[in-house]
Amino acid sequence: MSETSTDAAVATRNALTFERRRRGGTLGTRGAFIAMTVLSAAVAMTAGRAACAETEVVAWGDNGDGQCSPPAALGALKSISAGGFHSVALRASGVVVAWGSNFSGQCTVPAGTAGVTAIAAGENHSVALREVGTVVAWGSNSSGQCTVPAGTAGVVAIAAGSAHTVALKSNGTVVAWGSNAFGQCTVPSGATLVHVIAA
Repeated sequence: MSETSTDAAVATRNALTFERRRRGGTLGTRGAFIAMTVLSAAVAMTAGRAACAETEVVAWGDNGDGQCSPPAALGALKSISAGGFHSVALRASGVVVAWGSNFSGQCTVPAGTAGVTAIAAGENHSVALREVGTVVAWGSNSSGQCTVPAGTAGVVAIAAGSAHTVALKSNGTVVAWGSNAFGQCTVPSGATLVHVIAA
């Protein structure tokens, strides 16, 4: 699968958040939808972030690797992300849960990965942003997408592409690593004061 064949669309409508992975502009045979539905109106505020008191993850599409079979009792969730063959959820407690294909270890969350504030799922790798501003990545490292560059700190946002990873630092600069087959990791010199990233 080419690096350019995967994109993600994220939309929020009231209590429903969904992420869709498409292949070549249409939902591929391996594609899946992941939805997080709020079951309770109760909301807990932590450090300015809202976390649903109760959530249910609903997934549909190809379930050949169990990526559409979320674990029971996930509890309160902050966010979800869909990879190529796996799914990742971030609990309100800062703990990451992953399910689906673990062929490359993308569902084996590294021990000690806690205090997480954001997650992203690539084709066969997973990424977590810790509250201290550091990045943890695991799963396939075939193109170096899980080898976080030394000194990558002060990160405020992350994104995962098919085989590359992107991080936004608090100073508005962007760091990218992994496959650079199409120049996706060659950040333009003028890309400063950046507010939002995607991969």
